[in-house]
Amino acid sequence: MELQIVTVSEVAEQLGVRPRDISDLFYARKLDANRCPIKNGRRLIPRAYVRRIEAVLQEAGVLPSAVG
Repeated sequence: MELQIVTVSEVAEQLGVRPRDISDLFYARKLDANRCPIKNGRRLIPRAYVRRIEAVLQEAGVLPSAVG
């Protein structure tokens, strides 16, 4: 099974936020930089980690909380 990898830009587009909003969370250590290493100038994010990014963006007030 191949690990699906996306970039910060792809996640930002998917979630409707600025790439900088996501990058800032890595630099603030709110997201796991070890799990999402930088290779050739791009942060590589496992697709399975996108839900965590979304949750942290909600906690930070960048995304509205899910209504359920």
